[in-house]
This record gives sequence, structure tokens and C-alpha cells, in this order.
Amino acid sequence: MARDDRGGGGGRNSRFTEVRKKRVRELDGLKRIDRGDHEFLRNFLTEQGKIIPARLTGANPSQQRQIKRAIRRARVMGFMM
Repeated sequence: MARDDRGGGGGRNSRFTEVRKKRVRELDGLKRIDRGDHEFLRNFLTEQGKIIPARLTGANPSQQRQIKRAIRRARVMGFMM
């Protein structure tokens, strides 16, 4: 049986390995994340509205918690969907 050579390297999630999001590097000098800055927070959401994990964004654990909290509060207040 011939192997399908479309790239991606195989593995458990081989169909997802080709498409990768670029890491968001806007967090380097940031002290506090503002929930009102919805344009900045949209960098951490997928097209479906899911929060992108820290391993893809490059955020450390405390920054990821701030991002998560800010996005959830912005959703409740109606700033983002």
C-alpha cells in the first residue's frame, strides 16, 4: 500500500501539524492585561472564539491566567463574542 506524502510528519494529529499559528510576542514588556483592549485580546482567540493555549502564544503561566480572565470578563461585559 502506498504511503500518502502530503507532509505533516504523521503522528496522532498529523492533519493539524502543517497549519501552525504564529506566536504572539506582544507580551514581553507587558505588566498588566486590560480587559477593555479587545483588539489586543483578539490576538489570543481562534476564529471560533476559543482561547489559544500558552504553548502557542508564548505566554508564561501568570500572563496566560491574566489573558484568560480578561477574555472571560470582556465576554461577560459584551466587549467580545
